[in-house]
Amino acid sequence: MSTDAAFALVMTTCGGAENARRIAQALVEDRLAACVQILPIESFYRWEDAVQNDQELLLFCKIKRDDYADVEAAILSLHEYVTPEIVEIDISQGAPAYLAWITSATR
Repeated sequence: MSTDAAFALVMTTCGGAENARRIAQALVEDRLAACVQILPIESFYRWEDAVQNDQELLLFCKIKRDDYADVEAAILSLHEYVTPEIVEIDISQGAPAYLAWITSATR
């Protein structure tokens, strides 16, 4: 099913499980995300002019694209990082039943 980018995947990373769960719970409870998946990852990045290597948690948040600004604001209000990764990837296609579920599970 083509969606004309009505849906999106928002990604953010957290340094600990408590912060990741707090963000995931809030997004789903507030109906800003239909689902948030938390996966362990290893990140390499430049911060304060040095290459860093950390174990982090990656959150995949399934949202309606129109809710992006509210999702970003919610993540920023709960996040422990000074400059958290918050990026949106448009979902251009998906299983019709799954996309309908995202609609029904969000506001």
